[in-house]
Amino acid sequence: MKRERLVSCRTLVLGVLCGLVVGMLLHRGLMDESALLRHLSLRSVDQATAQLIQHYQAPLNQSTLTEAAIQGMVNSLDEYSEVLDAQAYARLMASTRGTFAGVGMQVGLRNGSFAVLSLLPDSPAAAANIQVGDVITKIEGAVVTGWRLSQVVDQLRGSSGSVVNLQLQRSVPDGPLDRTVDVDVVLVRQMLEAVYLRTRLLENRIAYARADQCYDTLAADLTSALYTLTELATENHSDTALRGLVLDLRANPGGSLTCAVTSVDLFIDSGTIVTTEGHRGTESYDATSSTPFASTPLVVLVDGGTASAAEIIAGALQDYGRATIVGSQTFAKGSVQTLLPPLANGSALKITTAHYRTPKGRRFSEVGLMPDVAVNSLDESAVLAAALQVIADQVHQAQTPSLSSVE
Repeated sequence: MKRERLVSCRTLVLGVLCGLVVGMLLHRGLMDESALLRHLSLRSVDQATAQLIQHYQAPLNQSTLTEAAIQGMVNSLDEYSEVLDAQAYARLMASTRGTFAGVGMQVGLRNGSFAVLSLLPDSPAAAANIQVGDVITKIEGAVVTGWRLSQVVDQLRGSSGSVVNLQLQRSVPDGPLDRTVDVDVVLVRQMLEAVYLRTRLLENRIAYARADQCYDTLAADLTSALYTLTELATENHSDTALRGLVLDLRANPGGSLTCAVTSVDLFIDSGTIVTTEGHRGTESYDATSSTPFASTPLVVLVDGGTASAAEIIAGALQDYGRATIVGSQTFAKGSVQTLLPPLANGSALKITTAHYRTPKGRRFSEVGLMPDVAVNSLDESAVLAAALQVIADQVHQAQTPSLSSVE
């Protein structure tokens, strides 16, 4: 009992001394209030960690509690901020370099579920006859309800040759209505090449470009591809220009803000492209005069999977009247996430650092972008038909003299 009283007295004396020292430092201006709060906060975390390790009913270690604390802090921020563990961070970095081990399907949020949005040709997912529109319900027997999209994507990736078990829900025709069936598939991951831009030439010298992700060099890659398609389209024509471009951003989850700015800059030659707003202030990104496709008739395809940086592209082009937006309402992710440098334990923080506004000041955080021409984005033929009709109308309008010019 005497020993406990002695320890308590020592603790009290040390507490009083610490209080006197801190108070003196504050009084003399040697420690500001924010520094004090940081000191007290960190001290509280250290005290809580020590108490948990000493008193919890099961053994705990410092690293486990530290990781849990970081996870808890980030999870309390918003639905898009997250912690990538060392393995997830390494896989993300590998995928940005062009190759990764996975199953070859793009997954996105659709009506609150994780839906298959597209398949890579000759991939394990394509070989297993997985279909666009299938919904992932379980991975390795675990129900994915409540997961983040990044968690699903991370579970689909892994080492080449490893196996992943999925349960999917699929809608199949059953008389006048569809019925839902469960489909179990076993996929073997393999090395895949990340192809985020696919282009081809459609009828009447109209180019088609599908961007599955907003990556830093998209604008440069798109420019190169369009010049190549222009050569193919005009080799037997006196006209040396494309008649139009269909830019497909359906199921594009976004990515780099740089990608959004440089991509819009291909089609407009002046004005603000996007404005970001964060606690560090407001920053605007403007177009340059280097605009190779300023007059090319343009249609942008969007759907419920079009998000973030892809919405910036569509929103800016819509605000300036530079493109006609065709498809369905977009995802509504009006925020910018930044991947910060890795922590000492190899994990990394991806946190929301700003929200964006389009040139007209619109924010899409709640309602998303509404198309100019609404079409069921799952009906591929209807979407392309609508896009081609819009371009045909634009070309016809450009070739028809106005009434004021007719004598």
